[in-house]
Amino acid sequence: MLVLLAACSGAGASETEARTEDDLAERRYVDAYADAPMTGVARTKMLGALDRLAKVARSSKSELRRAIATETLARIEDGDVLLGSIQAARGIDRWHMCKDEELPVCAGAPPASDDRVWTGDAELARRLEEGLAGYQWGNRVYFSITEETDVGELAATLVHEAVHVAHRSECHYYAVVDDHVVAPEPAYVEEYRSFLAECWYGDDAATAEECVAYAKAATDDYGFGVSPDAAALGARLIGELVPAKATWPRAFGACE
Repeated sequence: MLVLLAACSGAGASETEARTEDDLAERRYVDAYADAPMTGVARTKMLGALDRLAKVARSSKSELRRAIATETLARIEDGDVLLGSIQAARGIDRWHMCKDEELPVCAGAPPASDDRVWTGDAELARRLEEGLAGYQWGNRVYFSITEETDVGELAATLVHEAVHVAHRSECHYYAVVDDHVVAPEPAYVEEYRSFLAECWYGDDAATAEECVAYAKAATDDYGFGVSPDAAALGARLIGELVPAKATWPRAFGACE
């Protein structure tokens, strides 16, 4: 469904990533699966990305950039957004990953919306390990993180995905959710909004024109086959870029 992409180049990738997990102890997140938490490199990189968000929230000169960083960090640290690894994903979330891969093991009816057991088969595990960098469904966001993962890009990706969660993007992305038939125009809006937030987060000096161009180019790469007025869409969505608690979804069960 919502595959994580490379972050906006202004996200601060040139800053040092030398801090250890002990140095980042003040940062926290809630695991998507308590019995399969992120550990080692994945955990340290994630804590580094949260630290990057905190620095932007403290020191950015742009009010919108500060707000995006502050609320993204708050939603993660408060457990409104849950984080996990692709490999540990179970249940309905893993089934949705399978549907995007179009594998036979997920043919038929989906598991229950609160299922945290379903794993599929060995072919699904291989496909996810080889080809999926990240995924969002409901308020759960999953990653494949390696030594090469840049924490600045990861922080910007967290912004992108927190905005998806804030708007229940998975419930608007498809004409038929259980069949994963993409609805091009709504899906375009969901991606465009998240890329717009990513751009504003990425640079104190970002302008509306630059972020419209960035969001349009990134969303067009999805190949939805639609071409809305990018400037008008950007103007309409500018007030929807901060994943604020006041407008947070009340629940993350099955899409209505």
